[in-house]
Amino acid sequence: MENLPFEIDNNDYVKLPRSIKTALVDGYLSFEEYSVLVWLWITANPRMGKAHVSYAGLSKDFKEKYSKNHINRLMLSLKRKKWVWFAIQQGRRSSFHVDISRYPLSNGGFVDFETRSKQKSGRSEGGTDTQLPAEAPTEVSDVRQKLESDKNALVDRFSFGSESSLGRSSKNDNEKENKNNRSNRGRPVREFTPKSYEEQKCWEIAQELGEKDMTFILSALKKYGLTRIEEAYRSVMEQPSEKVRSRGAYFNKLLTL
Repeated sequence: MENLPFEIDNNDYVKLPRSIKTALVDGYLSFEEYSVLVWLWITANPRMGKAHVSYAGLSKDFKEKYSKNHINRLMLSLKRKKWVWFAIQQGRRSSFHVDISRYPLSNGGFVDFETRSKQKSGRSEGGTDTQLPAEAPTEVSDVRQKLESDKNALVDRFSFGSESSLGRSSKNDNEKENKNNRSNRGRPVREFTPKSYEEQKCWEIAQELGEKDMTFILSALKKYGLTRIEEAYRSVMEQPSEKVRSRGAYFNKLLTL
């Protein structure tokens, strides 16, 4: 029997709870989320329960099987599910620290996740569930010609400095859309259970855009398909967060171009 091409160091190990496997089997974690979480777990500092990462670095660690964009989404999903916590990056592309919930510290204790996140954010994690992604995706998307040609004009109309009637009313339009959805017995994002891969992706996008109702995006899925939705989402995320007044309203307008 041939020897392994590397030496296993039995003095270099971490405690990895079997409950993570249970979460995967029971559907609380997708396989991709599970993979990223385990990677964070084994690379974390055992004294602090923190992993120092960047989206680009994680993409390289996984041999670029997952793009920076996709790593971003997985990290946000893990944060929403309270497996990890990290500060809002607001477009920064550098590395950052990630706290890992219930990580076994070298001093015999565990990461007090709720206390630590409240201390850093000054508020409960529940108040950050609808915040913007930590890092805007940087990959170049193959956006359709019409979408690309109208995008810049829409950005100006939705910007904070715009005085156009569309810019001023974008928030109201979105609120009216959600109100109409609710009056028609809409489908709240928090209660929605995806039944397919396409619905899962739409649900993730709706959460990241801070939407409250799934009716519009599911209707768009049937009308335009997932590719169009993902193109519009990437176009929204390419814009600086401080420039666009309402990402949700901008996303909706892009889809209907």
